[in-house]
Amino acid sequence: MGGSGGDGAAGTVGSGGSGAAGDGGGGAGGSAASAGGGAGGAGAANAGAGGASAGAGGGGAPSNGGSAGKGALVGTIADLEVEANPNSVLSAYVRWTTAEPSSSVVQFGEGELTWEIEGAGNVTEHEVLVIGMRAQTTYQIRALSTGASGTVEGEGTFTTGALPPQIPVGTVSVHDPAKAQPGWTLMNVQKGDGTNRAFSGAPPAAVIYDEEGHPVWYFIHGTTNERGGAISVDPTDLGVIMGPSLSPGRGSPPVPPIEVDWAGNTLWTCDDPLCGVPEQLSHHAGKLSNGNYVVMRDANSGGGRVSQLFIELSPDNEVVHTIGVEDAMTPPAGAAGDWAHGNSITIDLEKDVAYLSFRWLGLIKMTYSTKAVQWHLPAKYGQDTLNSNFGDMAFVPADSQFTDIHDPEIHDDGTILFFDNGGFSGVIEDGNPGNRHTRAVEYQIDEAGKTATLVWEWPGDFDTDPWYKEQLYAPFWGDADRLANGNVLLAVGRRGTASTTPESRIIEVTRDTGEVVWELRLPKDHGVYRAERLSPLPLLKKIAP
Repeated sequence: MGGSGGDGAAGTVGSGGSGAAGDGGGGAGGSAASAGGGAGGAGAANAGAGGASAGAGGGGAPSNGGSAGKGALVGTIADLEVEANPNSVLSAYVRWTTAEPSSSVVQFGEGELTWEIEGAGNVTEHEVLVIGMRAQTTYQIRALSTGASGTVEGEGTFTTGALPPQIPVGTVSVHDPAKAQPGWTLMNVQKGDGTNRAFSGAPPAAVIYDEEGHPVWYFIHGTTNERGGAISVDPTDLGVIMGPSLSPGRGSPPVPPIEVDWAGNTLWTCDDPLCGVPEQLSHHAGKLSNGNYVVMRDANSGGGRVSQLFIELSPDNEVVHTIGVEDAMTPPAGAAGDWAHGNSITIDLEKDVAYLSFRWLGLIKMTYSTKAVQWHLPAKYGQDTLNSNFGDMAFVPADSQFTDIHDPEIHDDGTILFFDNGGFSGVIEDGNPGNRHTRAVEYQIDEAGKTATLVWEWPGDFDTDPWYKEQLYAPFWGDADRLANGNVLLAVGRRGTASTTPESRIIEVTRDTGEVVWELRLPKDHGVYRAERLSPLPLLKKIAP
């Protein structure tokens, strides 16, 4: 699929030199990936609003800052080129040639070189994709190649362009570097239409924010405006995978799922917006350990019901396997419409298990190959609205049962972390007139005893700002993740411009004290469905002082 984002322009030649640059996040975050591909590529998004300028200079004396495998300086790079990535104003390609097979390293930063990206080794034609830059900022660029004879280097500059209008700069209201997990944060961002509905005047977008709230990478998928906002975004072994978007109506097609590399080039998608299935896709797309993909279909199953079906696809989009809610349970009497509301699946192919998440029904663990149910941890909302006592797991204590859930995270220690929305009135409302409360909850699962024991809850009884206990509420989106240092990251997305409706927040809290140690707020009317902390960072390494 083609991309968009505004009036993007290719870089124009500028003079060498250095200027201001963002310092980005500390520490390390994300999935590793190759520097990937040349400029453009099928299905890539346009750069977005604002131009970018590049300047290539000669070599000169080596600067401070170590580089991977650097030897004695024996010459300069005469043909260094820095070219804007047509898919993003925050990215550039650095190219040069050497007389002998050598390494490919690019360092960049504000005056002082702070970041390093290593490309292909033992080559004479060098290309390195540079990501991780802030908008409208001039960066010093240094390229180095080390071969049998030593190291050659060249210097230039690159000035990033203005962000596409739909990509906002965030505000970091809390940041304690000593307690927060280092890294950057990947999420979808939905630009609103001025209402509290989940409609948008812009296509789907994935964005990475640094620790100070600045976008440092983005991808805009196509030109069709998205609807629903519930678009999963996750790192893969090669880049980022985005879930599908519902059709905005008026004859417009839906937007299919897509995997892109860090340059914004398409690695996988469906030529058919519905990936060959007869009904709409929504919410979730994932990449499995075998290289296949999984999508979620909202299937019309008869009796006026919409029942979610998860479909495993090969890279060529052949159906490999299906598993769904009606494989797990018989719909209760009176079930109609979106009675289950699936939103994610976790598949462990090595263990042959799948965890199917349904907002109204809870979490169901199944044997993936046979579709046999192992257990069902029920959601209170569905039990109440469907007047059915489904599920076979007991909560300990009994009043710790979650109401309705999004995107459970399965842990190797036998615990599962949930984002509990706290209920839903059935209509989209400004503020929180129903006095509902969102929380993150973690349970220890005893499969033999069929119990789920609450072991952690936030905000719970923690001594924290009363706002989180009184006003924190996400009516239809959400995510909770355990970070590498034990902290928990919550994505609490909201939409709307009313004074009673808070902005979307990404909140990091400590597990032991419940302290908020990092919080990113987006401008009003920008929604977020899920967020992932990238640690270590994709491609980038911090240069040692």
